[in-house]
Amino acid sequence: MSSTTLSIQQTQSYRWVILALCALTPLFVVTLPNMSLPPMFAVISDELNLTLVETGAIWGMGSFAGIFFSLIGGTLGDRFGARATLFVACLFAGLFGLMRAFSVDFITLLLTMLAFSVFQMIIPVMVFKVARQWFPAEQLGMVSGVISAGFACGLMLGPLLSTSVILPALGGWRQVLVFYGLIAIAISLFWLFLHPPVGNTDAGRAARSSLGDSLRQVTRLRNVWVLGIAGMGVTACFQGFTGYLPTYLKAIGWEELAADRALSFFFMASLTMVIPLSILSDRLRLRRGFLVFAALVLGAGVGLLGLVDGAQVVLVVTVTGLVFDTFMAILNASVLEVRGVGHLYAGTAVGFATMFRNLGGALSPPLGNSLTVFGLNAPFLFWGSLGLFAALMFAFALKPEQGAAE
Repeated sequence: MSSTTLSIQQTQSYRWVILALCALTPLFVVTLPNMSLPPMFAVISDELNLTLVETGAIWGMGSFAGIFFSLIGGTLGDRFGARATLFVACLFAGLFGLMRAFSVDFITLLLTMLAFSVFQMIIPVMVFKVARQWFPAEQLGMVSGVISAGFACGLMLGPLLSTSVILPALGGWRQVLVFYGLIAIAISLFWLFLHPPVGNTDAGRAARSSLGDSLRQVTRLRNVWVLGIAGMGVTACFQGFTGYLPTYLKAIGWEELAADRALSFFFMASLTMVIPLSILSDRLRLRRGFLVFAALVLGAGVGLLGLVDGAQVVLVVTVTGLVFDTFMAILNASVLEVRGVGHLYAGTAVGFATMFRNLGGALSPPLGNSLTVFGLNAPFLFWGSLGLFAALMFAFALKPEQGAAE
């Protein structure tokens, strides 16, 4: 067996290790820490004397940081490599995540949350860049689905375990934040020692472009704009309702633990379907059709939460969640498949699209929460309409791609 053949086989085998790391990183550094916050907001608000709008501002801080640093992180990743960028991002996300535990009021929590989010928001962009480097185009749906399953596990386990298991075991919300910060620092070491300095052979040969050249290339691509703007509506819908739902259910009389766990049904349903539906999208190549359908389901489902009560809430949350993580997987795969992106501009393209999505996620929670003056259910109607806006964008503005250019 030639050395070239052996090298190819080793690369093909090792890429599954890299894929596992790409799934575990968002689980432990992004979604599990983030989704542990909403169930703890009641305790945190009592101790720090936060208003509902201030809580919404803190919850939207991650998306606010992502407006700027998803794009910056993506271009830096294209320039300096995914390994170094992910090591630094996870390390500082862990350090600043620890610092949140020492907050004494709204301002200190807001600032430490901002610093934490600056580095945390780089991670989703970079793991999809790594996937584009290590896997062929015909497997992007499946690979994006596996990575999104990592996101989904954290989204599901955060509200499920936060106040019922982790907080009682550690003794308080501050200890929970320290715990997650240490995990993020440990994950950074995995990127330093497990990911080789250069990815697969093709990625290693790719020339590194300047930041300006990357931005000029990506901003010329119409579909990247459309995917970003439409994704903004879905992210705004998701970010708003997930941060508000536990507080809303407690306000209308639900028992605290039941209110915290209601959101987990959304993510449990999403996790169940993400890999099968992502693989199906690879085989059928129905990216745009699924994006339209999923945005409709999300918008209609979130809107309905303002109109139903009792057991119907859990039913609507579960049905709505069936498509969420698959939607995010296919959305990111669609960005990577835009003709003119390839692995050379993958980080910049995903970062550029994510910038718009984070704009929606940053503005949505405080805007939606402020609508409670019209009724506790009013925010759901607002967030649901943003999901329907996204469906219209996908249906009428997104042009089908025949294949991604390398």
